[in-house]
Amino acid sequence: MLPKKLSTGVRYLSASAFNCYITFVDPDAGQASDGTPNAPVVVASNIHANVAQWRGKEVDKPQERVGQSSYKMIIRYPKTYAVNAGMQIQFRSQLHEIESISDPDGQQVELHLWTWVNNDAAGTS
Repeated sequence: MLPKKLSTGVRYLSASAFNCYITFVDPDAGQASDGTPNAPVVVASNIHANVAQWRGKEVDKPQERVGQSSYKMIIRYPKTYAVNAGMQIQFRSQLHEIESISDPDGQQVELHLWTWVNNDAAGTS
């Protein structure tokens, strides 16, 4: 385990903990002159991340039950691009919605993202 940063009390992840790759996508890329939405834009790809499931739950909606999985993703603080809650994260075959973004100690070393996915599937169809 890494030592805590003395000034903030936060433990940073080691380089080997960033064992997944994610892609940030901006789904709100404007629209064409006829009102058709433009295709989503890739903001940054092949970003090293630590991804862990945070929780799973069922959400009751009218006439259906939705399975929702939440994840916590940690990346090195971005220096060449910006992340906002309106973006989506592509992780393997999942498209995650960003719920919350946090810089735990305000030092711009790590960025913690909480995301969610509805009705995910596994296996072959």
